[in-house]
Amino acid sequence: MTARVRLYAAMSIDGCLADAEGGIAWLAPFDAQDYGMVGFLSGIGALLTGRATYDQVRDFADWPYPGKRVVVLTHRPLDSDPPEGVEAAAGDLAAIVTRLRVETTGDIWLLGGAAVAQAALAQGLVDTLEIFVIPVTLGDGIRLFGREGVPRGWRLDAARPFPNGVVGLEYRHG
Repeated sequence: MTARVRLYAAMSIDGCLADAEGGIAWLAPFDAQDYGMVGFLSGIGALLTGRATYDQVRDFADWPYPGKRVVVLTHRPLDSDPPEGVEAAAGDLAAIVTRLRVETTGDIWLLGGAAVAQAALAQGLVDTLEIFVIPVTLGDGIRLFGREGVPRGWRLDAARPFPNGVVGLEYRHG
């Protein structure tokens, strides 16, 4: 079975992944709720992320993806001591995704950021959208969905409201 590409992300009501400076501190008040991350990660064999997101995650106290293959889309060398399983990749996104689909046991988490997500969506590389809509409006920020891309229909598979106002939405291409 070929690995699916799953875009799994938190987004403000007005469609932003991050604030105008790229920050995600606005998510902190919602961290106490369990949204099913452990179950999600158990089905993931590889993560595909952009360089800015990788650099942001490297600033966390602990590496959150031990034992996972993490492919960082970048044209620059990675830090001198990246976590185990982290590798750099450059070139055609569709070719990288095709290679990962074949090499990966489990699914591929399209971790982002926005440029990677928008490029993957525009090229029709994403199989599922798993979006957690956070009850915050940022007004300005880095948007998940860009203006470019091929129109594509999505089928709602699940909608899960949480007591803190977050809504998890799961869509499948179709």
